[in-house]
Amino acid sequence: MNAPAEILASIGGADNVENLTHCATRLRFQLHDNSGIDEKQVESIPGVMGAVSQSGNRYQVVIGGAVESVYNDIMALPEMKEGGSATGTQKSGSNADVKSAAKEKGPRGRFTWLDSFFDFLGDSFRPILGSLLGASLIITFMALMGTLGVIGNWADPRTELSPTWQFINLCWRCVFYFLPLMVAYNASKKLGADPWIGFAVMAVVMLPGFTSLGQYATHLTFAGSEINVVRLFGGHLPLTIFDYGSQVFPPLLMAAVLGPLYKLLKNIISPNVQLIFVPFLSMLIMIPLTAFLIGPLGVYAGAGLANGLKAVNDFSPFIFAILIPMLYPFMVPLGLHWPLNAIMLLNIQTLGFDFIQGPMGAWNFACFGATAGVLFLSVRDRDVTMRQTATGALAAGLLGGISEPSLYGIHLRFKRIYPRILVGCFLGGLVQGIGGGLTTNAFVFTSLLTIPAFSNIPLYAISIAVAFFSSMLLVVFFDYRTADERAEAAKVRATEDADQAAEGARKASAEAHKAELRADDAEARADQAEQRAATTTVAAERAAQVATAVAPARTALAPNAVTQIASPVAGYVVPLDKVPDPVFAKGTVGLGVGIDPTGDTITSPGDGKIIVAQDTGHAFGIKLDNGIELLIHVGIDTVNLGGTGFDVHVARGDRVTTGDVLVRFDRKVIESAGYSMITPVLVTNPRKFASVTQAPATLSSALVAPGDTIITVTAKPPKDGAAAAPGTPPAPAHRSAAQAVAAGDSKAGASASTEAPGSSVGGASVGGAAAGGSPAPGSTVPGVSAHGVSAHGDAQASPQGTGTADGARRAATTAGAADSSGSAAASGAAPGSALVAGAVTEIGSPVAGRVVALSDVPDPVFSKGIVGLGVGIDPTGDTITSPGDGKIIVAQDTGHAFGIKLDNGIELLIHVGIDTVNLGGTGFDVHVARGDRVTTGDVLVRFDRKVIESAGYSMITPVLVTNPRKFASVTQAAQGAVTPGEGIITVTAKQ
Repeated sequence: MNAPAEILASIGGADNVENLTHCATRLRFQLHDNSGIDEKQVESIPGVMGAVSQSGNRYQVVIGGAVESVYNDIMALPEMKEGGSATGTQKSGSNADVKSAAKEKGPRGRFTWLDSFFDFLGDSFRPILGSLLGASLIITFMALMGTLGVIGNWADPRTELSPTWQFINLCWRCVFYFLPLMVAYNASKKLGADPWIGFAVMAVVMLPGFTSLGQYATHLTFAGSEINVVRLFGGHLPLTIFDYGSQVFPPLLMAAVLGPLYKLLKNIISPNVQLIFVPFLSMLIMIPLTAFLIGPLGVYAGAGLANGLKAVNDFSPFIFAILIPMLYPFMVPLGLHWPLNAIMLLNIQTLGFDFIQGPMGAWNFACFGATAGVLFLSVRDRDVTMRQTATGALAAGLLGGISEPSLYGIHLRFKRIYPRILVGCFLGGLVQGIGGGLTTNAFVFTSLLTIPAFSNIPLYAISIAVAFFSSMLLVVFFDYRTADERAEAAKVRATEDADQAAEGARKASAEAHKAELRADDAEARADQAEQRAATTTVAAERAAQVATAVAPARTALAPNAVTQIASPVAGYVVPLDKVPDPVFAKGTVGLGVGIDPTGDTITSPGDGKIIVAQDTGHAFGIKLDNGIELLIHVGIDTVNLGGTGFDVHVARGDRVTTGDVLVRFDRKVIESAGYSMITPVLVTNPRKFASVTQAPATLSSALVAPGDTIITVTAKPPKDGAAAAPGTPPAPAHRSAAQAVAAGDSKAGASASTEAPGSSVGGASVGGAAAGGSPAPGSTVPGVSAHGVSAHGDAQASPQGTGTADGARRAATTAGAADSSGSAAASGAAPGSALVAGAVTEIGSPVAGRVVALSDVPDPVFSKGIVGLGVGIDPTGDTITSPGDGKIIVAQDTGHAFGIKLDNGIELLIHVGIDTVNLGGTGFDVHVARGDRVTTGDVLVRFDRKVIESAGYSMITPVLVTNPRKFASVTQAAQGAVTPGEGIITVTAKQ
């Protein structure tokens, strides 16, 4: 589910949405019921900065600068088009009626009118914020040019500017002069009237002809102000002449009257003639009413408010400079700042300057400083979600002067931030007050880009810097979260660390499994040694007895051998680089070709063993007897079908011969789901060969039948003077395993000895005693179960004591073959020995301490077994050692966590302490790195217990088996105090 769909679902779905609009940063929902919304769920959605519930079933979701695209995506959702109320359809009554009814049912119904009032003010200005912001930057540019002396005092109408600069000046003046028309349009639309009628009504009093009526006016004094009055209609009606440019209160009052009037006219006039008479009567009534009454009242109301604030500023600029930034943090969330914006514009029009914006800048930068502090902590704590939120909010603030993303996305969510912001507001206002206050000649958004617009640039710059850095440092040093919130965040990070460690372990396990499927060079040399040994007299005498059990020779590996691989299905050959999946096309998995099937049956291209058979039927791995390993992947991304359309005929471990059916598939099902049928056929052990290429015959005719050659595999040339031609009899090489080991060929020694029945082969008992010892037949040898069964259960001695060559080789390989990196398994434990059917393996403690039951580990991620199964250790020592031989697959630089893939097949995670990742490595001395080989007792890390505990973190160290599903059980093996190496976990293999 994408973010727009998640947002819609989190607020109750389309059926709960009555109306949806947006402002510069927020989605604004009018809901049927907002009481059941989970605010934390909404805020956890990617891209959401915050959520605010309001009275009257209103709900705001803070998005930031991308709000318009998110709004469009939500409105484009099918459920919004089909069933949502936001489409404009209502069950009964008008949109306004439904809203009114919803507001009356709100939890704070008696205050709904107040919310509605400020919503009206906000929605009258929000749509034009972009044009205001653009104009403010042009103003800043003009102010900068004036400061540098490039032009004169551009804000003084008496200053003569050149035509070029006059034109640039008009670029911003147009926005503010026609501001009444913009406000009239938005305000009328908000109240349900035709916005163009509101526009037209306000346009009448802004016409040059209206202003020119002043030549007939008489001058009067009203409330201490000089006004011009023209008497119309025989002198009975006085018309007050004002310059309404840049005024905002008259259009707001006009819209407040037009809205109810328009609805009244629609209710009483027949729908058949509404298009004509509703606009006509609205204009007939509103134009005179606005010109004679509403317009002058708006001018007087605005002037009164402005004069009141000016009186405070005139009385004490010092008090005013502190009072405004201290009030703004409480005014902005309630929308109370919109009237002040109107007064700022009025001040500039009437006084030629404004004195509110300077103190407002102290609030804005205190707000942005707190956001910067949150960003610093989120980077330090690796809190990705908060880092994204704070980065977007800080950019919107410093570059655009917009505080809402910071306010709603962060500050209102964490109660400890506001006291830190208020300190910054006070200090910034104090600096301005001491400096005598600030003014500006233009309406600007207080950002970094608009600093040159203020009268005393150094004073303003110092004041906002003080506000910014004081708030930022208070947040950095004292944090913005409570102790519980910090603990919760730390647990989330610990979960992520554990997930990363588990993912690393899983990836390493997958790599090891892939390496296990590929025979290494030791197997090839062992095969050659068997072949050479078979030419000796003793082998010849025995050949008749075991002829039926001799394993097929790996002919594809013979020097210079050329082997052809047949197609598993009828179809068209596709070059590998044309396969529509880069993982296959780039040869990452193996080399070969693709087949676009015309048939519906996948068959085996040769004799061999199934080593991979997915239950979903989409992929099969075959280890051919000739030494080639194949992967047949039926279609691209068909794993997503979950087995639908596939009829699987084989399982892992089955023997197959050429032409045996592996799977049948339904092409229609696959293609109707949108997946490609192209089937990669790949050699997954290409490094063992000189080349793997597309068969030349398929280059001229791409259509092939099952059994036709599609891939040519060429073996490597001979080494060390070996026979160059395939089929040349190998030289006698009859030597014992001990001789092979002594000669440095430890891998060949695993299977070089094929003497009499019951003789020892590389430490594997073949119907008799293991090498170097005399246990009775049937006794267990490390890596080989009783009676010579290998760890994989496929190499067996005969009941009479005569072992097949294949069984002896496999048993020897299991018991003594090298690991995937080519180094021999230490301490005699064969790779995968813990996985032998019924095997019981004990894991030793990596540190001295006291055993703690897993359920008592003080972190639910560990105690609930999410990461793995095992125990906790409360250390008494200070050194973590390896519990066995293996390879480091996870080694955090911070020293708090280590993943080990033991040679016996068990994967371990050792997590030193709880939440100790937050120390960033302090108190840890790491001794190993990812990829290192370790043996039992090797030091992984040393730690300083005092450092960890003084920081408030628990020392309990989970020791977990992270691949428990491979075993029958993983249980606690000890209680109380243990020493390093003493068994703490018992792992029992499956039967």
